[in-house]
Amino acid sequence: MKPFFVYREPFEKVCHCYTQPEPPAVIRQLSELDGREGFVIAPFSCSTDCPACLLDGQGGGLRHLPLDGSNGFEAIPDWQPDDLTAEPADCTRAHYHADFIRFHSELEAGTYRKLVLARSAVEHKAGTLTPRTVFLKACERYPRSYIALFYTAQTGMWLIASPEILLRGGAEGYQTMALAGTMRYEGADRAWSAKDREEQRLVADYIRAGLQPFADGIAENGPYTTRAAHLAHLRTDFHFRFRDTLRLGSFLSAFHPTPAVCGMPKEAACRFILRSEHLSRSYYSGFSGRIGDGRAMLYVTLRCMQLSRTVCRLYAGGGLLKESIEENEWQETEAKLDTMRQLLRSD
Repeated sequence: MKPFFVYREPFEKVCHCYTQPEPPAVIRQLSELDGREGFVIAPFSCSTDCPACLLDGQGGGLRHLPLDGSNGFEAIPDWQPDDLTAEPADCTRAHYHADFIRFHSELEAGTYRKLVLARSAVEHKAGTLTPRTVFLKACERYPRSYIALFYTAQTGMWLIASPEILLRGGAEGYQTMALAGTMRYEGADRAWSAKDREEQRLVADYIRAGLQPFADGIAENGPYTTRAAHLAHLRTDFHFRFRDTLRLGSFLSAFHPTPAVCGMPKEAACRFILRSEHLSRSYYSGFSGRIGDGRAMLYVTLRCMQLSRTVCRLYAGGGLLKESIEENEWQETEAKLDTMRQLLRSD
């Protein structure tokens, strides 16, 4: 199966599909992206078993396709040949409880200010669904989100419907965001809890400080309520100019993962998550998109699933503070998983 990458940005009326015959470049650390061009797929944390991959994005391989699926989608295969049945079982309620106790005890002890706890769930798909129909269904249902479907031998096949920009823009200016705090959408004026406001403040503080070594003209707007499918989030937008657009990889190496998907302090939180969560995050809470020529279009890999012939593995997570209540956090992950579950039904 050839590596491919197809995406649609929020509110776009077309999607963009790229395929290449050769394997992608394997990226061991994000700083290697400096001066590179192509479609990047990055994990939560780069490792030998889970590297970042770069499709070269050159030549005539990029096509712009109508969202009605009428033509051009033959490049998207039916299913990858291997399925996920050999993978570990999904995260049960008991697994989540054990993880929550472990994470929350560290927060209560003051070791961390925030930790993000993730889980996965294995779902069977409707028999008539194909990757292309799931992708087009996501485009129709979630117009506000970045929708992407990609495959490489290293990553497997993933579908994303993400509300979160990691980095977007070019010489005219760049954008990123702090997106933290989640509840079911019931209008833009619903009050947020103190826990959600504090979680969002921690992420915004990190982004503000993280931009300083690389950017000038930093301006921000927010926090405000934004909608993503059936969920609402607190969001602050940051606009800025890079001092050196050839060092986007170095910036990403320092900036990712943000506390929106990791924790604070970041480096220690990342190590704790990697050794303490029941699941391997793999490419969940990484990022994907296009980079090159001083431009970037990168989104965080949230509201996502890894697809196979018979089952799909869905991922979700939530930010924990010492004030967090386990059942509330579990229900938040259930609401996030529903974004993907809706795409696997035959209706």
